[in-house]
Amino acid sequence: MPPKLATAALQLDIFEDSREVVLCNALAEAIVRGDLEAAISGLAALREEDTKGRTLDAAARLIEHLDEHRRDAPAGHLDAPEILRRRKALNEQVAPAARELFGPGNAAPWLATQWRELARRATALPWQPDLGDAHPAALYLQANAWELTVAAVERIASWRRIPQPLLWMTQARWRLRSSDDIGWPLLAESFWLATSRARALMAGLADPVLDKLGKRFEASLDPAGDEDWAWFPAWAAVEQPRLAGALAGAEAPAQLNAATGLKLVLALLRLERQGRHDEIIEQRKKLRALSQPLFTAYMKTR
Repeated sequence: MPPKLATAALQLDIFEDSREVVLCNALAEAIVRGDLEAAISGLAALREEDTKGRTLDAAARLIEHLDEHRRDAPAGHLDAPEILRRRKALNEQVAPAARELFGPGNAAPWLATQWRELARRATALPWQPDLGDAHPAALYLQANAWELTVAAVERIASWRRIPQPLLWMTQARWRLRSSDDIGWPLLAESFWLATSRARALMAGLADPVLDKLGKRFEASLDPAGDEDWAWFPAWAAVEQPRLAGALAGAEAPAQLNAATGLKLVLALLRLERQGRHDEIIEQRKKLRALSQPLFTAYMKTR
């Protein structure tokens, strides 16, 4: 069902202003269908009723958006500056107007279709670090189109070694509920490659289990700054040994102590299962020399 107009003042006087309510809802439904002519007629009809306020302003902005799309649709793909301009317009003008006209909940699916369409028109763009927000993966994320995001990132050469595409892929994989098989390795790599941005991503995922782990990490290691959070994957393996299998798939960058810490923890967990005591002692010495806080956290669980 198309979204109904969510204007509190009209709802309160629904019986007194029933014609205005009907016209408002017809206008909203025309915009949702993408029927530009019907939307223009609906807006004119409302103006004849002497309707004023944010509702008409919002509808006019959405009609302008539909008209722009129809006028240049035959052009197909857009260049990066134009994609960025439209992204800004979607965020700052179209989205607020849609929420005003449809209500926040009903606006979301309609806005997702607009983001998908913008992403489709950006598919010819190559990855450019200074124009990352114009890449289709970034736009599909706005639409919560996780599988399409994955496909778009996979077209970027060496994406796993580039912070922004890696973060996009991590978010998409996590949302696809693949945190145990690929989400955790990607999250670990994100913490090693772009620690502060990985922290922001982790907060944005709003995963209760992940949030709980993060709080326990802070309580256990008392990180002084973002750089200390690079140790989070190694600590998570200590705290939750069941993650060892997934974290073993993380591709560690060379000569990074936090990544070496994870390797040592995983090796210790494996040796413990095998009961190889002499080797366990040797690996513990290496872990202690590498990071006393991580070693202390590890020994607390032994």
